[in-house]
Amino acid sequence: MHHTGSNAPRRRSAPSRTAPQAGIATRRPGLCENPHNHSVHHADFHTDMPDIPARPRPLDQRIRHDWWLFGAIGLVLLVLAAMFSGRLGDNQAYQAQSVRLDSLASANARLIDNIRNKFDALPFILAQDTALQQALTQRNPAALAALNLKLERLAQGTGASVIYLIDHQGDTLASSNWQDRDSFVGKNYMFRPYFANALREGQSEYFALGTSSGRPGLYFSRRVDTDPTRENGVIAIKLDFGWLEQAWQHAGDILFVTDEHGVIILSSDPDWHFRTLGTLPPALADSLHADLQFGTASLTPLPLVPGMQANLPVLRSGTRESYRQISQAIPDSTWTLHVLSPTRAMLAASAQTSRLTALLATASLLALAALWLVRRHQRLEREALQAASQTELEQAVEARTRQWHAANQRLEEKMQALEQSRARARDLREQLEQADKLAFLGQISAGVAHEINQPVAAIQTYADNARVYLERTDTEAAARNLTIITDLTHRIGLITGQLRHYARKAGDEPGPVSIRAALDNAMLLLEPRARRQGVTVDIDDTLAPLQVRAAQVRLEQVFINLLRNALDALGPATGGCITIAASQADGQVRIRIRDNGPGLDADIGRKLFTPFTSSRSDGLGLGLLISRDIIQALGGTLVLEPSTPGQPGACFLITLPEYTA
Repeated sequence: MHHTGSNAPRRRSAPSRTAPQAGIATRRPGLCENPHNHSVHHADFHTDMPDIPARPRPLDQRIRHDWWLFGAIGLVLLVLAAMFSGRLGDNQAYQAQSVRLDSLASANARLIDNIRNKFDALPFILAQDTALQQALTQRNPAALAALNLKLERLAQGTGASVIYLIDHQGDTLASSNWQDRDSFVGKNYMFRPYFANALREGQSEYFALGTSSGRPGLYFSRRVDTDPTRENGVIAIKLDFGWLEQAWQHAGDILFVTDEHGVIILSSDPDWHFRTLGTLPPALADSLHADLQFGTASLTPLPLVPGMQANLPVLRSGTRESYRQISQAIPDSTWTLHVLSPTRAMLAASAQTSRLTALLATASLLALAALWLVRRHQRLEREALQAASQTELEQAVEARTRQWHAANQRLEEKMQALEQSRARARDLREQLEQADKLAFLGQISAGVAHEINQPVAAIQTYADNARVYLERTDTEAAARNLTIITDLTHRIGLITGQLRHYARKAGDEPGPVSIRAALDNAMLLLEPRARRQGVTVDIDDTLAPLQVRAAQVRLEQVFINLLRNALDALGPATGGCITIAASQADGQVRIRIRDNGPGLDADIGRKLFTPFTSSRSDGLGLGLLISRDIIQALGGTLVLEPSTPGQPGACFLITLPEYTA
C-alpha cells in the first residue's frame, strides 16, 4: 500500500472539444448572416456591368457623421478608462493581497499550534518517570549524572531548547545543557512564575526571556509528585522559536506574535521584540519588569498609526509606508499571529498595470468598433450600388454566399475548438508533471543540502591545509590538497547540475536515452534518502548498453516517482532493497523496479491508477497516474506485475520502444 502515493488525475479534454461543436449544431444553414463577405461576390459580379450608379449624397453625409461621433465617443472612453482603472486595480490588488495574507496567517498559526501541542504533553510524561522521581528524592550524584545524559538525549531527539529538573527550593538538579557554559545546573529559578505556578497548580505555561541564555522562549512546566513525606519538584522544558523567526525573515512580509497583553514575543523583525501594539497600563508594565519576563525591555509601542488607503484600513509608519494587517488567533492559547504587508509598491504597480490594461482594452475595443464601422460603411456603399442591379440575381447570389460562409465558419470553429482542446490538454499535462517535479525537489532539499554541506566543509579544510603547505613551501602536498578540492567541487557541480536539469520543463523531443544514465540521474537526487533509510539499490549491469526512444527528463521523472514510492514503502526498516533490471526483445525494452517492502493491498491494487487514490495520509494520489501518462506519451506502458508467492514487495514493469540508429 505504498506505490499509489502520487497518482495524477486523468485529462478531461472531451468536454472542451464537444462544447463548440454543440454550439454549432444549433445553428441552421442560412441563418448565419455576414453582410461583409458575400457582398464581395456582388462587387465582382457587377464590375462587368456598365453604368454603375454613383454613391448618393445622403450616404456621404451619414458616413461623416458616424466618424465624428465615433471619434468623440472614443476620446471619452479613453479618458474614463484612465480615470477609473486605477481604483479598480486597487480593489483587485487588495482582494488578492487579502487572500494571500489570510492563507499565510492561517498556515503559520497552525504551525505554531502544532509546535505547542507537540511539547505540551512532554512534561506530563517526564513527571511520571521513576528515574527522575528517584533523582529528585535521593539526590544521588551518579543518578543525577545519568539524568543529565538522559535529558540531553531527549532534548536532541525532540528539538527542545533545554529540559531541566528543579527541586522544591528552586535549585536546578539536572539539565540537558549540563555541559554548556550557561548550564542551568545549580541555578535557582524560584523567582520564575512558571516554577511557582507549577508547584501550586500542577502545571504552567509561560513565555519569557531567558536569564542565563538571554534568548526568549516558551516554558512548559509540570509538578513532579514524589513520596508524600518528601517535597515535590518541577520538570521544565524551554522551547526556542528562533528558527521560525529566521524563516519568517524570508517571507517578504512582517510576521509577529503577541501575547494576551499585546506584547510582541515573536517577530520576523528582531527590532520589534518586546514592543507593544499600544501603551500598557503602568501597573501591568511594572509587574512585567518585576518578574523579568522580558528582561529590561522598555515595552514601547510600535510606531504605527491607523489610517485609510483606497477606502480600506491600513497602518502607517514614519517611513510613509502603509501596511495591511491580518490577525489570526492561535488555537488553545492567548497568542495572536499578525501579518503586515506593505502596500505602497503593490498599489503603484497595480495602478500602472490596471491603467495600461484598461487603455489597451479600450483601444482594442475602439479598433474593433472602427473595423466594424468601416465594414458597415462598405456594406452600405455596396448595397447602394447593388440597388440598380437585377433583384432576382442579387437574391440568388446572396443566398449562395450565406450558405458558403455558414459552412466555412462552422468548419473553422470546429478546427479551432479541436486545436484549443489539444493545447489545453498538453498544457495541463506539462503543468502537472512540472508541479510533481518541483514538489519532489522541495522534499529532498534538506538531503541535498546535507550532501553539499559535507564537501563544502571538506573544501574549507583542504584549502586551509593547502595554505599552510604553501607557507611551508611544500608545493607537492599543496597540489594534492588542490586536486582533492577540484574533485569535491566537481561532486557539488554534479548535484546542483542535476537539480537544474530535473527542475526544467520537459520540452525535449523523444530521442535516444540511456536507461542507466537516466537511473543514475534519478539516484543522484534520491541517494541521500536511500542512504538515510539504509536501503540498498541494486541496478543490474545489463542496463548499461540499453537505449530507449524517450525524453530524458520525463523518463527520469518516472524513475524518481517509482523509486520514491518504493522508499516510502520500505521506510526505515533494516534490510530494505530495491532491484532494477531490464530485458530486451522484439524491439521493446522491459524495465522492472522491484522492492522487498510489504507490497500492495488488494483494494489499492485494483484502483492503483485511479486519481487521488493513496495509501498514505499525506499522499495526493497523482504520481503513478502522471508516470503512466508520461510512458504512454512516449509510446510505452506502465503496469503493476502480479505478486508471486514467496517474493515480497511490489514490482512495476515499464515497456518502452528500443532505440535503433
